[in-house]
Amino acid sequence: MRSRIPNIVWVLIAGDGFSSAFRFMVMPFLALYMHRVTGASPAVVGLVIGLAAFANLGSSFVLGPLSDRLGRKPSLIAGAAAQLLALVGFGFAHTIWAFALLQVLAGMAWALQGPAYQALLTDLTPEERRVRVFGYNYWAVNIGAAGGPLLGAVVGSGQSPLPFLLAAVAQALVIAAVVALLPHTAGEGPSGAGALESLGNMGRGLRNPVLLWSFVGLALTGLTYSQIESTLPQYLGLHYANGAHLFAYVLTANAITVVVLQPFLSRWQEGRPLIVGFLGGALIYGAANAAFILAGAPIAWIATNVFFTIGEVLLAPVQQEVVARFAPQDQRATFFTLQNIVVGLAFAIGPFAGGLALGAGGKVGLFGAMAAVDFIAAVVFALSLGHRAMARASAAG
Repeated sequence: MRSRIPNIVWVLIAGDGFSSAFRFMVMPFLALYMHRVTGASPAVVGLVIGLAAFANLGSSFVLGPLSDRLGRKPSLIAGAAAQLLALVGFGFAHTIWAFALLQVLAGMAWALQGPAYQALLTDLTPEERRVRVFGYNYWAVNIGAAGGPLLGAVVGSGQSPLPFLLAAVAQALVIAAVVALLPHTAGEGPSGAGALESLGNMGRGLRNPVLLWSFVGLALTGLTYSQIESTLPQYLGLHYANGAHLFAYVLTANAITVVVLQPFLSRWQEGRPLIVGFLGGALIYGAANAAFILAGAPIAWIATNVFFTIGEVLLAPVQQEVVARFAPQDQRATFFTLQNIVVGLAFAIGPFAGGLALGAGGKVGLFGAMAAVDFIAAVVFALSLGHRAMARASAAG
C-alpha cells in the first residue's frame, strides 16, 4: 500500500503556485516599469534585469547550502521575506541604482529560498510518492506562470507601483501560512555543514556517478531547452511575417501542454525507474529538434513544440528525484543548489551557443546541433543510471 502524501505538502505546492502567479504578474513587466520610472536606456535596463541571475549564481554556493545548517523553515521564511522586501522596493524605487540593488536582493533571496523549498518538499514526501509530488509542483508553478502575465495586463503591471505591492501582499500571505502551518522541525535532518565544508561535500558527492553524470545530462538538455526562448524567436521573427505572433502561439502551446499532461504523466512515472523519465525526455528533445528542421507551416512549429514539451514534462520531476534519492539527507539543499547552478550555467551559455549555430548554419545548423546534443545527453543519462553506475553509487554510499 502506498504511503499517504501529507496535507502540508499540498499546502506548500498550492502556495508555490499562488506566489508564482503573482511573481509572473509583475516580473515580466519589470523592464518596462524600470524604463518608465528612470528613463534608462534599454541596454542599461537589460543589464539591471540580468543582475538577479548573476546575484543568484554568485551567492548560491554560500546561501544554497545554508538551509542544511539553519533548517528548512527558517531558510524558506528568510528567503521569502527578502523577496517580499524586493517587491515592495520595486514599487517605491525611482533610480536605476535602487532597482539594481533590489535585483541583487531578489537574486540572493532565491538562492536561499529555492534549494530550501526543494529540500523541504523532499523531506516531507514519502519516497515512493516524490516523483508525483515533484510533477504536481511543476504543474502548479506553470499554471501560475501561464496566468500571471494575463493578470498583470489586467492590473496594469509596468505602469504603476500597485501591482508590485499586490504581489508583496501575496508573498506575505504565503509566509504567514508557512509560519502557521509548518512545524519548526518539519523535514529536518541532522545538522548541516558550514559553508566551506558544504563546498567540500559537493566535490565528494560528485564522486557518485549517478549524480555526476545526471548533472552533465541535465546541463546538455538545458543547453538545448534554452533555445526555445532565445534563438527560436529570432528565427521565427526573421523568416515569418508574423513571427512574433507565431512565437506567442508556440509559448502558449507549451504552457497548455504542461498544464494538461503534467498530472497524468507524473502519475504514470510514479514507481517507474528514473531512467524512463531521463531517457524519454532527452530522446523526445532530440527528435523534436530534428523535426524543427523540417518545420515550415506555422502549425508545424506549434505541433513540434508540443511534442518537445512532452520531453520537458517527463524530465521535470525526475531531475529533482535524482537529488532526493542519491544526496545525503543533511546535504540535500547543497546538492539541489549544485544542480540549479549547473542547469543555470547551461541556460546562460545556451543562447550564445545557439546564436553561433544559427548564424553559421541557419535552421539546419541550429536544430541539427541541438538534436545531436540531446542524443548525447540520452547516452549520458544511460551511463548515469545504468546498472554499473547504480552499483558504484550503492557501494560509495
